[in-house]
Amino acid sequence: MGAAEIISVVSEVIGWIALGVGLVCLLLALLIRIADGRWVRTDAVVVDYDEHSVIRWFAEGAFHSRILGSDEREHVTSPDEEPAYYKQRDPDRLRLHEPPAGRRVIRNVGLVMIGIAALAALIGLAMLLFE
Repeated sequence: MGAAEIISVVSEVIGWIALGVGLVCLLLALLIRIADGRWVRTDAVVVDYDEHSVIRWFAEGAFHSRILGSDEREHVTSPDEEPAYYKQRDPDRLRLHEPPAGRRVIRNVGLVMIGIAALAALIGLAMLLFE
């Protein structure tokens, strides 16, 4: 068995493993996206009243508002505008913190693994052609 055949076999094994892991990661990222939906950034305004605070934001062509909890009010940094995220399918839902990065990380790992699989396939093909 020559060096070209060994490189071809190793690249094929690496390619199949990377393809499997990449497809699983992309499928998992898609399932998380379907379950959680898309969160869109907007600017929200906090209005303080005597007994509570209200946050207001503009989303999907309408104004929305809700009462802030005391723990949420403690995390508001700016008195004028606060970066916030609303759910695209349900603009009445708002969070004051950025959505978790887990889905992006899983998606990026999947894309990198698909790229490794494509590179391994090209190396295997090159070794086969230039044997």
